[in-house]
Amino acid sequence: PVEATPAQPLLEQADARVAGTEFHATSQIACALAASQPMGQCDAGVIRNTDGSAVVKVSLPDGRTRSLFFDRSGAKGSDVSAADGVEAQGFKTEKVGDLYKIALGSNERYELPEALIVGG
Repeated sequence: PVEATPAQPLLEQADARVAGTEFHATSQIACALAASQPMGQCDAGVIRNTDGSAVVKVSLPDGRTRSLFFDRSGAKGSDVSAADGVEAQGFKTEKVGDLYKIALGSNERYELPEALIVGG
C-alpha cells in the first residue's frame, strides 16, 4: 500500500474509492451552522486529485451540501456564494496539530482531520 504524508498525498490511481460513491474516503466531522450552536456531526466525503488538491463535500443537517477546497498547502476556500447570504461570507482557516478548523462567515464552522484530506 502507498503511505501518505502531508507533503506526499496519495495519487488518485493508488487511492481506492468508497464502494458506490465518488469519494476516496468518508467520515463524520465536527460542524455547526449557527454561531451559538455547539459542534455536532456532519457526514463528509473527500475526492482527492493527483495534483495534491482535494474537495471535501459536507452533508449539512438542513439537506444542503457544502464543498471545502484544499491544495497541498491547506484549506483554500469553499463554495459559498452570494445566495448563501451575508452571514456566510468570509473564509477563515486555522490548523491546530493535524486538525483544520474552518469558519465560513459568522455561522458555519467545520473541523476536519488532515488524514481525511491527504489519506493515510
